[in-house]
Amino acid sequence: MLLVCGFSNAWGAVTKLLPQDLSVQVWTKQQGLPDNSVTAVLQSRDGYLWVGTPEGLARFDGVRFVPVSPLPHRTNETIHVTALCEDSAGRLWIGTLGNGLFNYSGGNMTRFHTEQNAQNTLDETINSIAEDGVGKLWLGTPTGLNLLEGNRVKTFTTRDGLPGEFVSNVHVARSGTVWITTRGGMCQFKDGKIFPVPFQTDSPGRNPESLGVYEDRTGNLWAFGDTYLVNLTEGKHLNHFGGGDNLSSLRIWSLCEGRQGELWIGTSGKGLYCFTDEKFLPITLRNGGLASDVRALCEDREGNLWLGTQGGGLVRLQQRNVRVLDTNGGLPNQPTVCLAMNSQGRAWIGFDRGGVFTGTAEKFDRLDGESAAELQNRVSSIAIAPDSSLWAGTPGAGVYHVSSERAIHFGTANGLSDDMVLSVSVDGASNVWAGTFSGGLNRIAGGVITRFGTDAGLPEQPITAILPSRHGVLWLGYGDGGVVRGEAGKFKTVLEPSVLGGKAVRALHEDSAGRIWIGTAGCNLACVVMGRYLNWNLNLGTAEESILGILSDDDGDLWLGTSKAIYHATQTDIKAALAGQSPMRCQLVFDADSAPNTPATSYGWPGAAKSSDGKLWFGMAGGVVTLDPRRLVVDLTPLPMLIEEVVVNGSSLPHPLAGSAPHQAESGVRLGADVRALEFQFTALNFSAPEKVRFRHKLDGFDADWVDGGNERSVRYGRLPYGRYTFRVQAGGADAWQKNGAAFEFLIPTPVWRTEWALAFYVMLAVILVASIARLVSNRRLRRRLAVLAQQQSLERERMRIAQDMHDEIGSKLTKISYMSERAIGELRGQEPVARKLDSIAHTSRDLLQSLDEIVWAVNPHNDTLEHLAAYLGHYATEYLQNTAVECELHIPQGLPHHPLSAETRHNLFLAFEEALNNALKHGRATRIRVDMRIAPGKFEIQVEDNGCGFDAAAMLSSSHDPGTVTGKRIGNGLRNLQQRLAVTGGHCSVRSKPGEGAVVTMSVPLGTQTKRK
Repeated sequence: MLLVCGFSNAWGAVTKLLPQDLSVQVWTKQQGLPDNSVTAVLQSRDGYLWVGTPEGLARFDGVRFVPVSPLPHRTNETIHVTALCEDSAGRLWIGTLGNGLFNYSGGNMTRFHTEQNAQNTLDETINSIAEDGVGKLWLGTPTGLNLLEGNRVKTFTTRDGLPGEFVSNVHVARSGTVWITTRGGMCQFKDGKIFPVPFQTDSPGRNPESLGVYEDRTGNLWAFGDTYLVNLTEGKHLNHFGGGDNLSSLRIWSLCEGRQGELWIGTSGKGLYCFTDEKFLPITLRNGGLASDVRALCEDREGNLWLGTQGGGLVRLQQRNVRVLDTNGGLPNQPTVCLAMNSQGRAWIGFDRGGVFTGTAEKFDRLDGESAAELQNRVSSIAIAPDSSLWAGTPGAGVYHVSSERAIHFGTANGLSDDMVLSVSVDGASNVWAGTFSGGLNRIAGGVITRFGTDAGLPEQPITAILPSRHGVLWLGYGDGGVVRGEAGKFKTVLEPSVLGGKAVRALHEDSAGRIWIGTAGCNLACVVMGRYLNWNLNLGTAEESILGILSDDDGDLWLGTSKAIYHATQTDIKAALAGQSPMRCQLVFDADSAPNTPATSYGWPGAAKSSDGKLWFGMAGGVVTLDPRRLVVDLTPLPMLIEEVVVNGSSLPHPLAGSAPHQAESGVRLGADVRALEFQFTALNFSAPEKVRFRHKLDGFDADWVDGGNERSVRYGRLPYGRYTFRVQAGGADAWQKNGAAFEFLIPTPVWRTEWALAFYVMLAVILVASIARLVSNRRLRRRLAVLAQQQSLERERMRIAQDMHDEIGSKLTKISYMSERAIGELRGQEPVARKLDSIAHTSRDLLQSLDEIVWAVNPHNDTLEHLAAYLGHYATEYLQNTAVECELHIPQGLPHHPLSAETRHNLFLAFEEALNNALKHGRATRIRVDMRIAPGKFEIQVEDNGCGFDAAAMLSSSHDPGTVTGKRIGNGLRNLQQRLAVTGGHCSVRSKPGEGAVVTMSVPLGTQTKRK
C-alpha cells in the first residue's frame, strides 16, 4: 500500500461545492505556530511551507513548525514578517515590518546590507517582494519602489513617476512587465520607465484603494482593491462581494489562482471567496469553522489551499472527494445492512432496526406509506426492479414487494422455502431471486414462487449472496464459503468451502470483462475467470473484517469496501495478480477512523452500488460512503524526502542540510573521532495526510536491515565504531516504501593512535622493546653464567690444586710411612711385638692411601662426568674382588653420555656402590656378583646382583633392630645408609631379596633433560 492517497486538485465546478465537500484543519500557537496571525504563506521549491507571522518565520513540513531566526539574533526580539519570495536561485527573501530585508540560504538566515557609501538605502519595512525574468528583485516599501541588484539598491519615488510613494504590491507578469500598486494608483515598469495605468472606479467620487495586480495563466490581468476586482485585459469591472452597509469594512488582502483557473480571494470581514465562471462564490462551512479575515493565500503542489488568517491561525482547506452520508443527510445513526440503487441514481438503504431510507446524496427520507410500514422494523436485503419497485428480504418475515401503489408479502404460506431471507436480487428478466437461511433458493416471477433445493444440486447452507450475471448465469455465495453456478434451473458447485477457508461469502460482483469476484469474511478475495479461479488473502484490517462490497469502475479498476474502509486495486495490479506475477495489491483510499465499533449483524451485509453518474456507494458501519473514482486520483509522485538536521554529541552540524534539494546525499562528511551520540532528524513533505506518513531507516555499516520507525521523524544512535557509514531513510507504508529517499554519508575517523600506521609503529616498538629486554636479560644471564663459569673454573682449579696437593703431599708421605714401616719390620728380627705394631702402621697407611686415592678421585674436577664415574666404579669393583673367590661379571654400556656430575653425586654414589659390594661379599657369602650399569630416561642406574644367602629385605628395612644377629642389624643399617646417600643426590635405591635367593640392589641418580654425547 502506498503511503497516502494524494488527491488531485480537481476542484471542478467550484460553484457546486457543498459544505460537506470541504475539509478544514487549523494550526495555531498550540501546535507550534509562532503566532495566531499569519501574514504570508509560501511553498518553496524544495517542498517546505514557509509561514510568516508578526512573531517570526517558521518552516512547516505538515507535522511540525521549525522557527527560523537570523543569526545572531536576540531571543526576545520579534521579527514581523510581511512578505515572502523565493528567487530563481532557490534563496528565500523575507520582508519585515521595521526590521529590513532578510535572506535565507544554505540553512542560515542573514540580514541584507547595502554597500557602504551607497547613495540609496533600503527602507526598514518591506510590503512586497517580486523577482523579474533576469533575476532582479523588486521591493515595495512605504517610501517607494526599490530595485535590488547584488548589494546595490536603486530607489524609485514619485519623482520617477510613481503615482504614490507607498507601494503596497509588486507583481511581475509572465510577459515580463513589472506592475506596481500604490495608494495613488497603479503603474507598470517597462523599458526602464514607469507608466501610470488609469482605470475607472465603481462610482464617481469614490476612489477605493488599489492593492495589487495579478496575471493569470491565460494572460488575463486582474486588478484588485479593497472592494473590487477588475479584469484589465477585457475591461470588465466586478465589485460585487455582497450587499449591505458593511462594504466599508471590506478589504481584499490576497489573490491566488487555482489549478483549474479559479481565483481564490482572501478578504477581511467576508472570509474566502472563489471567483469562477464570472461568479463570486463565498466559501463557508456548515459549522462556521472558516475564519472571516484571510490575509494570505497559497495553493501547494498537492492541491491544498492554505489560508493565513488574522487571529485564526494557519488553515488548510481540502476538497473531499469521499463523502460520508450520515445523520447530516437525514440518515439514522445505525449500522447499514443493505444498499441498492436504480438506474436514475436514487438509492435505498436499509439499517439495523432503523428502517429503510430512500433519496439522493443530498437528502434522504424514511420510506413512508402504509405499504412500507412493516419494513421499518428489520430488513436484511433489498433489490430494485427495473420499474423502480422495491424487493426487500427480512430476517424472519419473508419477502416484501413495495411499489407506489401497494405492498405484497411473500412467506412460507405462499410457497417460500424459509421466512429467514438473507439475500435478494433481481435479474435482467425481472425475476426475483431470494436466498434463505435454510439453503433454499426461491424464484418469484409473476407472483409465482419456484423453489430449488438439494434436488437441483444446491447445498443445505445459508445463501448469503446472489449475483445474476449479464449472460443469464446465476451465482450463489454460501455461508460456509462455497460458490455455486446455476443455469437453466441446474446448479453446480464451482468453489468448495475449503478453497476459501470456510469463510462466508459476503459479496459477489461481475466486472466488464465477465470475471466474477468473490469477497468473504476474513478479507479473502477470489476471482473466477475462464473456468479457473484464484484466491488471495488481503489481510485488510483485523481478522474480523469482511469484504462487504465489490465494485469496478469504467477503467477496470476494482474497489473493495469493508465495514470501515475502502480499498482500490488498479487494472495494472489486477492483471499482474491474475497472471501470477505478484500478489493482489490494494491501496487504502478511505479509512473511517471515527466509525463506531458496532457489531456486525448475522442477517445482512451492506453491499455496494454504482450510480448512473459513475459514483461508487459503499455501506459501512458508520453510514454510507460515496466517492467519484474519476476525481479520486492517487498521487504517485514520490514525497520529497529531506534530512533536516544531524546532531552530534548534542550539537548540530554546522554543515547546512535544511533547505537543500530533496533526496540530496551529503557525501563523506567527516565527523569527530569522539562520537558518543548521533541523532538524525528527517521529514517527508506531505500536506494532505502527514499523519499517515511512515518512515524506515537504515545505517549502512551498522544496521543489518531496515528499521521501521513508524511515524517518528528522528532516530538516535549511541557510540558507533570507527568507519564509514551511510544513513538512509525512506517514507511509505507498512507494505510499500518509496524507492527514493534521503541519504547522508559520513565518516567517523579512526584516532591517530589507532590508525594502521600507528598500530604498525606500536608493533615495531613492541618488537624493539621485547628484543631489547630479551637482549638485556640474555646479557645479564650470560654475565651471570660467565660469572658462575668463572667461579666454577676457579673452584675446579682449587679442587685440582687440593687434589694434587693431597696426592703429592699426603699421598707421598703415607707412601713413605708405609715404606719405612716395612723396612723397620725387616730390621727387627726377634722383636715380634714391635714388628706387629709396625705392620699395623704399614697396613693402616696403605688403607689411608687407598682412601686418599678415592677422595682425590672425587675431588678432581676432571672426573666430573658420567663416563669417568662408570669407568672408575668398574675398575674399583674388579680390584675389590680381585683377591677373593667371588666371580665378578661387569657390564658397562658403550657410548655413555658425557654428562656432568657433581663431586657430591659421584662421592655418594661411589660410597653406596662400595656398600653394596661389601654387603654382597661379607654378609651375603656370594660366589658370583653381577654389576650392570645402564642409561634409563633421565637417570643413570647401577644394579648389583649376587647369588648369596639372601635375607628378608622388607623386614630388614622396616625396623632398625633386627631380632636376629648383630650381623643382621648391620645389614639393615647398611641398606638405610644406601637409601640416605642416594636421597641426598635426588636418587633412589631399591632392594629385592629373599632368604636363599640372593639380593638385587638397584641404585639410580638423576641426569638432566639434555645430555651431550662424546
